[in-house]
Amino acid sequence: MSGSFVYDQAAFEAFCAQLVRAGFSPTAGSEGRHWTGTIPESLEPLTDARVMEIAITDGWPAVAAKAFVPGLIADHVLPKSGYICLWADDDPAQVHGQTWGAFSARLDRWAAGARNGFELEDRALDSWVLFPGIAAVRAELDLPELLGTPRNGDIHVVHGKSRTILTLTKSARNDHPLEGVVMYRDSVRKAPRSLDEFRAALTRRQRDNLNHGLGRRGGAVQGEASGGYDFAVLAWPKYGQFEALVLSFAGAGVELTASPHSTSPSDVASRLRRAGPDASVLKSTRVLVTGVGAVGGQVALSLACSGVGELHLRDDDDLRSVNLARHVLDDYLVGYPKTVGLSVRIAGSAPWCRTVEGAALPLDPKQVADVIRGFDLVVDCTGIFAATLAVARACELENVPLVSVSLHRGGHLFRIQRQTQGDTPILQRTSPAFPAIPPGDDDETEGFLELGCTAPVHNAPPTAVLRAAADTALVAVELLAGRDTGAEDVVTVLHPIDAAPFNTRGSFPFPWPDGWKRERASA
Repeated sequence: MSGSFVYDQAAFEAFCAQLVRAGFSPTAGSEGRHWTGTIPESLEPLTDARVMEIAITDGWPAVAAKAFVPGLIADHVLPKSGYICLWADDDPAQVHGQTWGAFSARLDRWAAGARNGFELEDRALDSWVLFPGIAAVRAELDLPELLGTPRNGDIHVVHGKSRTILTLTKSARNDHPLEGVVMYRDSVRKAPRSLDEFRAALTRRQRDNLNHGLGRRGGAVQGEASGGYDFAVLAWPKYGQFEALVLSFAGAGVELTASPHSTSPSDVASRLRRAGPDASVLKSTRVLVTGVGAVGGQVALSLACSGVGELHLRDDDDLRSVNLARHVLDDYLVGYPKTVGLSVRIAGSAPWCRTVEGAALPLDPKQVADVIRGFDLVVDCTGIFAATLAVARACELENVPLVSVSLHRGGHLFRIQRQTQGDTPILQRTSPAFPAIPPGDDDETEGFLELGCTAPVHNAPPTAVLRAAADTALVAVELLAGRDTGAEDVVTVLHPIDAAPFNTRGSFPFPWPDGWKRERASA
């Protein structure tokens, strides 16, 4: 079959044969992409239609066949086309629908859900999907901020702007020229599929308010101020969260049209859900990161985005243009202290994380101890030997867990050292249990001199920086979450060097297990 690209031609031909046996026929001229047949019995109570279509798209069976029943109205069905959403687009399980038996069983399960109500884990569509048409831009809503403490029948006149995305605010602002309304109902049994159904879902007072706002409209196009309501939002509770339908309007009077926005939440709680399963534990932690350069900036941002509640950032350096290739900050922050720039970056990506900026830590362990006392974790990303020793000694004195990372040999290797209760103090780690990474030869290029610098610039590539930062952040999160992180000292070899044991790619945990010591001694 030449009409669609498939990954398994034999399985596809078997699927087509099964469709024929089930009473389906290929649509003329479709080259086998479209089939028509009688709907299964399980769908009959849901529609007057008795014919359905099966469509094969590129990528079958990784992308399952599509089922259409024109005129079918139910949850998880797209209006007009009657497309039944049997799997989410990114669901790898759809590969199992490569036989008619498995595909029709999925249809039967969907039909049971349509008749009896879908389970929480089966919800795959937002309310905007069921409303015909689509607005030109997405909408983002901070519903907890817009609604406050919601009550049935609430009406909130708000303002918005619609450029690359529709955003709303409760206060009138020059940069939000649009006017609209946010309304709340404590129960909406079925997501509206038309403007008439949208109105019907409102209380009488809400409906009057909406009609008055729409009556003030001029003939503006969608996304432009009309003198009346340019958009309307209906929100209701669903599965312990909010569901919402956002409509933007064009025209006025009998020519009024409404289009739904593809909508996503922007409130802090919704964003925090993407931080991962440890966020609830990490939100009460306090972490100090010393050294927020290329590695430290990535580590700090990762910890904040993972849910850490408070980060103290210590560094003396300003951001320069030459830092941008490896640093997490953007060019508009060049000239600002790295700690300040990182606080701005974190505020945008992880608003739940409080940041405190400060100067680089001193090199006297007793002075450092006064600073780090009471923290849940210190992460040393300075890459400066003397600074690491001072922090390690201070953390030992104060019994504060420490994770220290350093790049070596131009990013060929990096070392992550953990120092917690029961670990060998970093200042006491010596060979052979903790092998030192030998320096390169005098003629080995590990860095370069640069205008304004008094020492060679470490030439580790961005890939090495990212790998070292990711591994460091992972160890830090594991410690904060109370899980075992494995070895107390790990050297990762990205590019082998001419010195055992670092002449092989991989990660090497230290201290050497006894068996490894004997094996290496006899080698």
